[in-house]
Amino acid sequence: MRSRERDRGLSPVIGTVLLVAVAVLLASVAAYVAFGATERNEPAPEVTLELEPSERPAAYELELTNGERLDGEQVRLRGAADQRAMGPRDLLAGDSVTVFPTDRRLQVVWFGEHEASYVLRTFEVDPQLPEADEGCPWVEDQKAAGKTSVDIGFVLDCDVVFSGDIDMESGGVVIGRIESGGSDVSVDNGELTIYGPVTAGGSVDIDDSDVTGSVTAGDDVAVDGAEIYGDVRGPDVDVDTATIHGSVKSANQVDLDGVTVTGQVYAPSVSCSDSPTIGGQPCSSYTPKDPGDY
Repeated sequence: MRSRERDRGLSPVIGTVLLVAVAVLLASVAAYVAFGATERNEPAPEVTLELEPSERPAAYELELTNGERLDGEQVRLRGAADQRAMGPRDLLAGDSVTVFPTDRRLQVVWFGEHEASYVLRTFEVDPQLPEADEGCPWVEDQKAAGKTSVDIGFVLDCDVVFSGDIDMESGGVVIGRIESGGSDVSVDNGELTIYGPVTAGGSVDIDDSDVTGSVTAGDDVAVDGAEIYGDVRGPDVDVDTATIHGSVKSANQVDLDGVTVTGQVYAPSVSCSDSPTIGGQPCSSYTPKDPGDY
């Protein structure tokens, strides 16, 4: 009898201890959720964005009209030919970037630390890009087949990231970026367009074609009869009868023949033929900028 009475006396005490333990555990979990979430999710920047049609065909201007500085490296444009069109640069109030929508819905998405992401703005647009003949499966098929080079003579809606040579043939259009690791990129067809930047570990040769982004090469860059809507960068740059809607950077002399460069030239020297202009100035009286200041 005494043993049973002692057990009954201990039961309330044990129950109380268990209740306290559960309460402490729940409080700890709640604190972890509250404070842990705060640590993981940094707030998105407060910005006001506007999208207006551009004078350039199929292009829109995305402007930061008000708000905080926006780090372009943290922004992706869902539904645009170049999802990374805002990087690498910072946008301040009044700054804008040219985008080429591929879908009727364009989303500006900001990515923070700890995998946090926020849609800053969604726009309804009217894409004016050509209808695609092929998509990303075509690119993957070329890689799977072990091709050392690819030839594009149709409208391709995909980023073309390839380790070998990339050649754009008659009728070729790429809605996306072109990137060739250690090889060359050749674009030679009247009025075809690349809706994104072009990057090559080797050389880049562009004739009579438009590129809506920048052109970067590890070797020579030759541009003839083209419009480049970004910067041109390479160890050696030769531009003939073209318009560069950006700046030119080179480790060596830049050769300009009948060219309009709306930005600046960053190079040790510049050669001028057929009255080119740089930043609105005659090339003959222009002093190139230090490449280190680019």
